[in-house]
Amino acid sequence: MPSPPRSYTHLPSQADLFYFCTTLDSSEDDLNLHYSPPSKSSIKVGVLVLGQGQVQLLDLAVVDTIAMIGRNRLSALNASEGILDEAVDEIDIRYVSESGEGSFSITSGARMPVTNSFENAPQFDVLVIPGSFDTRELSLSASTFLSSQTSRPSVLAVMSIASGVLSLAQSGFLHEKRVTGPQSLLPLLQQRFPATSWQDTRWTRYGNLWSSSSAVTAMDMVTAWMRQYFWDRSEAVECALSAVGVSRLEDDYE
Repeated sequence: MPSPPRSYTHLPSQADLFYFCTTLDSSEDDLNLHYSPPSKSSIKVGVLVLGQGQVQLLDLAVVDTIAMIGRNRLSALNASEGILDEAVDEIDIRYVSESGEGSFSITSGARMPVTNSFENAPQFDVLVIPGSFDTRELSLSASTFLSSQTSRPSVLAVMSIASGVLSLAQSGFLHEKRVTGPQSLLPLLQQRFPATSWQDTRWTRYGNLWSSSSAVTAMDMVTAWMRQYFWDRSEAVECALSAVGVSRLEDDYE
């Protein structure tokens, strides 16, 4: 099994960085590092449909990529026994809207059934907020639901895809956080939500918040998250990512 990744409990200051580069003592206590715990064998993924506008089909590729590490999907790839031993036992994906009824519209003429309402949705491990073409204000019930889901420390990741970041901003979750979004929306977002640190980058991470500037860059984002969170299932991760066309991590350095 690979060694667990180490991460900062907070962003280091300039003084910390100078100390790290010059000290001969690299003990964990001095460097304020901690080891990541083992990944969960079962996770719940919630896709939040927060408006009435169409959801971009490409935005949902992130969800499908996460599902690839599940045992059923890896079995369909004829993965080896060793890889199947690392697979996640269950990835429970729910599609949540306010009413929990019917289906929601996706670009390219598709529709997706809704599985849960705000009232009966479980607490999710991973939240995905896809973009949409709805410019209306976030409803009070949607804002309350978002706040309830994102406020729990057990949430592994909150992922906004492209314009989905607007819903998170309206809920207040992005206050004083570092975030990115579609380049065309950044001037408006900076003006409307000045307490958020808006970044003109492909994707960025702040704690458990992951945000992307587009559906395409979201694939790089979810790849980084999977490799980090499922550090103890590295072979299963690389098999799943290879199936969607992502090169193995070591290939990036050849």
